Amino acid sequence: MKRVLCFVLLPALFLLTSAYALTQDTVELRFLCFEDGNECAVYADLLAQFSEINPDIQVSVDVTAEEEMLARLQAAYDADEAYDIARSKRGWMPGIDLDLRPLLGEALTANFRPVYFEFLRVLPDDQGIYAFPDALGVVAPFVNVSLFEQAGVTLPGEGASWDEWLAALDEVVSATEASYALSVDNKDHRLVSPAMSLGAEYFDEDGRLTLPNAARLGEFLQILHGLMEAGKTPADTLLGTGKSQDYFVRGETVMYICGSWKVEEVAAQVGDDFAWAIVANPSGPAGGTGVVQATMLVAYEDTNESEAVAKVFAYLLGAEVSAEFAARTLTIPAREDLAASGIDYETDDEAIAAALNSFAREVPKLQDQAIALDLHPQAPDYYAASNELLRAYFAGELTLDEALAGLQARLGEAEDA
Repeated sequence: MKRVLCFVLLPALFLLTSAYALTQDTVELRFLCFEDGNECAVYADLLAQFSEINPDIQVSVDVTAEEEMLARLQAAYDADEAYDIARSKRGWMPGIDLDLRPLLGEALTANFRPVYFEFLRVLPDDQGIYAFPDALGVVAPFVNVSLFEQAGVTLPGEGASWDEWLAALDEVVSATEASYALSVDNKDHRLVSPAMSLGAEYFDEDGRLTLPNAARLGEFLQILHGLMEAGKTPADTLLGTGKSQDYFVRGETVMYICGSWKVEEVAAQVGDDFAWAIVANPSGPAGGTGVVQATMLVAYEDTNESEAVAKVFAYLLGAEVSAEFAARTLTIPAREDLAASGIDYETDDEAIAAALNSFAREVPKLQDQAIALDLHPQAPDYYAASNELLRAYFAGELTLDEALAGLQARLGEAEDA
């Protein structure tokens, strides 16, 4: 009799428990997402899986254009309908971001470079964690491997210097029908990583973006100017009227410096015309470093569901989900453990997968300033001034000293504004 009663009561208890669970309030989180490709769609799918594991937390994903991100965030905040989470290149608003450190602890931060967290801290003694990078764009050289093979020249290996690379590129041009050794646009971050490898410093001792060691940037600019005068790099790319990528995909230049976000485009344009690869950034006195563009996941202080937000962060930034996100979006992981070990990218094109993992291997070698530069609020001011003044140098309108002095002055003006 007791056994029969037990079997009757157990299902009843299960139904009662289930009914109780269904009556509990479900937490609704709002996530404003920016994407370059399919990142938001992948996040929506991953978060649907998260909600299957955590049925009491639902996350709605709103997609917005990058240029509309700040306006959307501000409008929602002003209407007392602030987003709980956002994904953006510059969608954070310091001072109203949620400190995730007390909610997540230290374990997750160990997989990321501390500089990602430091740039959002307002006060000197602040140790808060307000955002995490979820994907990177990394700069490194594209190389025409077929031209090296035709010339019988061995590709310089890991740690090869700029001098070694320039000599090898010269050999290839001399032995093949290639027109140029190197092409790079006078644009944004493309000139930054070679300058940093030669020892250029972009931040002073107080962490201000002042370009205190402009001479090393000048050293790389002189290299480019010499290549341009010798006809070894196309002049129009340095003058802003041509695109280096066009020269590369046509097989006219041996090396092309750009970022991981161009991999799929280059692969489509080159097709089967020649073999190409991404190589390690050439080294200088300061080593070899790329420069990055980071996309950040940010939590907001006005959320009423901070613990649920922390669960979402822990899930999305965990090793397994982060690897899946990188694989499905064809992006470079910011987690250095994943970048070093490689990603099984979801693509049928072996050249794309190999290129992305080559970019990923550059992540652990990045200088801290190569991460901090693009995250700095004055980065747009630096890039705008750089594009203008360095073009003028290559055009012969300014001397090198005048261009560099003007760049430093512009940074000072931007800081005082």
